[in-house]
This record gives sequence, C-alpha cells and structure tokens, in this order.
Amino acid sequence: MRRPRRSRSRSAPARACAALAVAIALTGLTPEPAPAAPTFHGSLGGMRLNAPVTTIVATATGRGYHVFARDGGVFAFGDAVFRGSLGGIPLNGPIVDGARTASGRGYYMVGGDGGVFAFGDAVFRGSLGGLRLAAPIVAIEATADGRGYVMLGADGGVFAFGGARWSGSLAGRTGGVPATGLALRPQGDGYWIVLRDGRTFAFGAAPAVGEPGPLDSPVVAAEPAPDGRGLLLVTAAGGAYALGSARFHGSIAGATLQAPVVDVALTPSGDGYWMLGGDGGVFTFPGPGLPPGGVPTLTVTPVVTGRDIPWDVGFLPGGVMVFTERAGRIHALVGGSVRTLAAPGDVRPGGEGGMLGLAVDPAFAGNRRIYTCHNTTGGDIEVVAWVVDAAVTSAVPVRTLVDGIPQSATGRHSGCRPRVGPDGHLWVGTGDAATGTHPQDVHSLGGKVLRVDRFTGAAAPGNPFGLRWYTRGHRNVQGLAFRPGSGTPYSVEHGPDRDDEVNRLVAGGNYGWDPVPGYDESVPMTRPGDRPAVWSSGAPTIATAGATFLSGPQWRDWNGALAVAALKGSQLRIMVLDVGGDAVVAQWVRLTGYGRLRSVVQGPDGSLYVTTSNGGGRDQILRVSPS
Repeated sequence: MRRPRRSRSRSAPARACAALAVAIALTGLTPEPAPAAPTFHGSLGGMRLNAPVTTIVATATGRGYHVFARDGGVFAFGDAVFRGSLGGIPLNGPIVDGARTASGRGYYMVGGDGGVFAFGDAVFRGSLGGLRLAAPIVAIEATADGRGYVMLGADGGVFAFGGARWSGSLAGRTGGVPATGLALRPQGDGYWIVLRDGRTFAFGAAPAVGEPGPLDSPVVAAEPAPDGRGLLLVTAAGGAYALGSARFHGSIAGATLQAPVVDVALTPSGDGYWMLGGDGGVFTFPGPGLPPGGVPTLTVTPVVTGRDIPWDVGFLPGGVMVFTERAGRIHALVGGSVRTLAAPGDVRPGGEGGMLGLAVDPAFAGNRRIYTCHNTTGGDIEVVAWVVDAAVTSAVPVRTLVDGIPQSATGRHSGCRPRVGPDGHLWVGTGDAATGTHPQDVHSLGGKVLRVDRFTGAAAPGNPFGLRWYTRGHRNVQGLAFRPGSGTPYSVEHGPDRDDEVNRLVAGGNYGWDPVPGYDESVPMTRPGDRPAVWSSGAPTIATAGATFLSGPQWRDWNGALAVAALKGSQLRIMVLDVGGDAVVAQWVRLTGYGRLRSVVQGPDGSLYVTTSNGGGRDQILRVSPS
C-alpha cells in the first residue's frame, strides 16, 4: 500500500510558521539569529516514498529545511514553510535540484530538461524547458540578491537568468566526466563547477580552492562557504571534504547506508550541515542526527520466557508481538502477558517441523492478516493466511495459500520462512525434505524460494516459467531478508557438514544443491557454474537460521548490516555486505551465551528480537538493543 505523501498541503505547524512570518513582517520584529549548530528536524527515512528525494535546502534562519523529490513532491521540516509542490503533475523531466529565495519565503525547482518552477515569493526568470539540450541539467542556484538564478548542465554548461551573472562554463571541456555540483559565491560575482571525480573549477571572482584528493566515492553535491572563499563537497558514500575556508564537521564515511547520499545543505552560518540520503534519511553534523561511529554495545533483555522452541516473531501496528511455537500454537504478547490466538489441530510437530515461520501483512491495520507455515498431518507443508480479531484474542484461518510443499517423515528440512517483500508479494523459503530430486525439479516446491500473491497464492508476476518459485537449488532455507534501500532479496540456508550459505536471490537463479543419486550429501553445496554464495561458512557449519537487515543510525557501523541467527553455532552473526551486495566484507559474533538462536526480527522500536531454540520449556524471546 502506498503511503500518503507528507507535506503536500500545509500542516498545522506549517500554518503556524506562516502566521509567525506574517506577524514578524507586520510588527517589524527581527527574527532571531541563526543557531550556532544545526538541529535534526526530522526525515523521511523508513517511509515508502512515491519517488526518491534529490535535494535538501536549508531555510534562511538555519532552523529547518525543505526536501524535494524527483516527482516534485515537497517536504517541510522545522521552520520550513510549504509553498506548493508538483506532486501528481506529469513532468517532462524529473526534478533534479532546488534553491530557496533570499528571503526564505519561496523556492525554485528545476527539472532535468531545464524546466523551472517557482513557488512562494520566487520569481520566474526563464527556463530551458522545450529546448534541445546537449546534456541534462543537474543543479540550480539562486543569487543572494534574489534577482536571478544559474543552472548547470551535466556537460559543464552554465545558463544564467534574470540578474544572475554569467562568468564562464566548462561546456565540452569536462573530459567526459559529468558535472555534479554548482556553488555560487554569496557575493554573486562568481561560482564553482565541481565534477563527479572531485575536480573543481573557479569562475569570475570565485577563488581557486584546490581539490580533495582521493575520494571514497563520486561527488554528488557542493555548497559554498558563507564567506565565499571555500567549498564543501559531499560524496555518495557520505564523505565530506572541506576546501578553502569551508569547515569540516563530520561525515558518514565508512558507515553502511540504506541509500546513497544525494545532497548536502549548509547552515547560513556555516557552523554545520545536513546530508540527505536518497531514501529521505537526514544526517546532522555536528549534532544528534547520527550517533558516533563504531560498533554498538548490546543490551539483552528477556521479554518472553518459559517457552518451547518459539520459531518466529512479528509485530502488529502498535507494537503487539505475535509469535509461533513449534508444538502448534500462535501467540500474542499483550500487556506483558502471553495469550494463545490459535492452536490448529492439523499441525505435525517433530524434528525440524511443526508450526514454523510467521509474517504480518504490511496492510494489517486494514485486513488484519498474518501468514504462517506448518507441517500438516495430511503429509505436506502449507502456507496459511489468518485473520486476527480486533481484540487480539484469536486468529482464524481464512485461506490456504500454498499447499503441497513436501515434508519428510521425520520433518527434516522443512524450511519454512515466509516474509512479505517490498514488492508486496509473499516470499517463502522451503526445504528439500531430504529428497535429492526436489531442489532441481521445476515442478516441486521443495528446495525453493517461492514468490506468490499474498491474497491468492498464485504465482507472482515475473516468476520464471509462470510458476510459484522464484529461485531453486536450495537445501533448507531458514531465513529471508530484503536489503534496505535496494530491496534486494537474500536467503540464508543450512549446508550439510559444511557451507551454510547466504545467497543474493535473482529471478530464475539456480543455487546449485543437487544431491543425487539418492540423497548424496557429499556433493558440493553449490555446483560449479551455478550461482555462488555471497557468504559460506566453510567447515564446520554453524546452522544459520533466521536473518534480518539492521536499519537505523542507532546501529552505528552496523546500520544496513545483515544479522543472522545460528542454531549449532549458538550465536548472532553480523555481516556487512559490500556496496554491490555480492560479498561480506566484515563480520562480528555476538550473543554467544544464550544457546541455540533461531529467529531474528527488528521490532518497531528499532531493537532486535531473537528467539532461542533450546527446548524443554527453557526458551526465551530476547530484546537486543544497541547503545
């Protein structure tokens, strides 16, 4: 379900800010000076946006900022006032940049085709819309006197409108490296052009400020120092480079980001800045917007005790926890007490089977649906949709979405992990039921990752052959997780006596488990020529189980890392992936004192919730909080 856009119309705080501005104008009062350091006023991180964001622009006071999206949506934070947007209007080119007026009571947006849109007291001075450009427009800057603006093309071409002064350009002289940043001197007598590789070029009265040297990633934005004698450059990885008189206040360099940085905004005083991620996350320097770098210390608190193999965990809106127990029960933790919502009679517990994985529908507030997997007394494994009543006292099965997933007589290699993906479909990791032909048999649901319509159970569009599976060649999928930002799916599965795996899933991918003839577990976990694992345990295995990606700045250097629970290894393993998501570049082992760990889920409070799997009524659900 698409979330409504924020700040499309004036909120109560925005109207209050507007009223205050009118009062100041009528009484002749002078606004308070800009604060010495920036303050975090909010972000769009974690929201489902209609379009990625591209630009952050500080207000004239430095006590707020506007964020612009590619579709022309405008979001106001702090004392920023919403003046209008292009949301819902078809555009000839996506919005690529924005600029505020000198008064702070208006703003401009520019599209990649050079079209200019003026809001509030911004005055339209002309545009390039409708012209055939040699390269797309990438930036716009308004003059400090409010009488014009300057635009920059990706080829280094510069276009001046109104009273803005044209001082030269790099058109045709960038050596094929795109221009990404334009910074006007506040004095209006010159500007800098910055290329993606960090090279800077000064025009007019803008002084040469040098170059940053080796970069951690390409430059995405540039801002002038308030005195007009320096530049701040920011890269996609969150690196900050201060040139000339510009001041360095910190960076995100080295952290794992949910989305690349796309822009930066300085306070009017130059005593700090905000960085903007493509997902709408805002990072404040210096200030509380981003915790200090490093690895977090973990605080572990039991929230449920005395259980017997709790298998999976989910959260309802409002924070109520629901969880499954292998013996055949679905529970909820309400007000600190556990209540049983359902105990279906057709569950066949034993070994690796029983009541297994659980997922909460993202539209639960409207449809009250949850999904579970369980081994049945009828001889298969089924994925079932349930409806939870309004009082959270019972769950009623409403539809069997998938049946016929094979199970073994002992319950061995049952899988079965359901997760609703960012595409809105239900993904289910299955086991091969210890039958050698299942993983490669395109007509079997065993040894697969399924992707189905979460309401009908039919094959989701884009699946290979129009079948219900998305990938094949798996042994026993225990975990599914989706990388923040990209939404890339990953599976976690058990190897035989070696090579537990983390795999990046691609449509139709074959992950190479083919233990035939019979059930020959001496064969490689991945056949030569099939898709290699992102991570493999080697020997011995640790029995990797549930997994989730950590999300939020509270996780510091682990923000965006994959957290994997391990049964035999009795640990929580943190894995940082490279930018492409094809390799693990750093690992940590934690939670080694709690026995076997099965499921790991991030809760709405930002903490992890981890289930133990020791049996005998000794199991717990642990809240793991970073500090």
